[in-house]
Amino acid sequence: MRLSSRASPGHGRFCFAAAISLDWRLSMSRQSMGRRSMSRRIRPEPVRVISRISASLIAPATAMAVNPPLLFVVAPATQLPQGSTSLEALQEAQASGPSTGFALRIFSRGAAHPDLGLLPLDGSLTGDKRRNSEGTQLLCDAVVVGIQPQHHWLGVYGGDPEDPSVLHCLDCVALSELSNATCWFYPTHDGSFLSWERGLRLSLGPGSIADCPEELSRMPYDRSQISVLWSLLGDNASLTCVGLTYGGQRLDWPLRSRSSEAVATWGRFRVDNEADISLVVEDCITVFAASLADS
Repeated sequence: MRLSSRASPGHGRFCFAAAISLDWRLSMSRQSMGRRSMSRRIRPEPVRVISRISASLIAPATAMAVNPPLLFVVAPATQLPQGSTSLEALQEAQASGPSTGFALRIFSRGAAHPDLGLLPLDGSLTGDKRRNSEGTQLLCDAVVVGIQPQHHWLGVYGGDPEDPSVLHCLDCVALSELSNATCWFYPTHDGSFLSWERGLRLSLGPGSIADCPEELSRMPYDRSQISVLWSLLGDNASLTCVGLTYGGQRLDWPLRSRSSEAVATWGRFRVDNEADISLVVEDCITVFAASLADS
């Protein structure tokens, strides 16, 4: 048995601009770069011959070595290790950081599910680890960590090339002092969709750069490469922090433990890009676990 409470349309938390998942299509504001025009010059043959000879006398450039992977800790400033430290100390520091968040899923074909109270508490509308079921598609499956830039700092650590077990603090900075970027996920196309959200208690390990390109791994650490990601959650008036990036790559904090709240929220929303209000929440309902319904 489950109990459910229904909210009036237009209320409830729905994330229509978020990040931190490989399943999301991210679009971030970036400064446009001007294109360099290139022209081809025809040089006399003698000059080209001299150029070849000169080039053969130049020793090939030595490739830059790959730096030890960077580790990132989000925690209160007083908990961030300074100087030389260890992985165990970083794990302990990260344990004092964000401990809440929420799981979020977006599905297609919202109009095909008129009674939200019949939908599963665990959000597995398409089945376990399936993205499609009877025409309904899972568009987004993400965990958003409750990072609070007004309270949290970021510690950045690099390994010692001579002793990988030794880590050094490269930087400590308040998240509020870093540059900001906006991000969002789709759908932006017209249609009816479902949103499922469930609160989480969690613990994290030190973060790293997800899918770090080799070029980025060869570059020295640079604070200007860090951006705090913000998104608009549904009809909220203010933005919410949903993660960080380094060099345009998202930072990923692995989940060490995770437990779900006993309630979940289902919503149905419609996107119409031709309308004055392009996104409208049509219905919202909170579903409770059976243990709460029996109490």
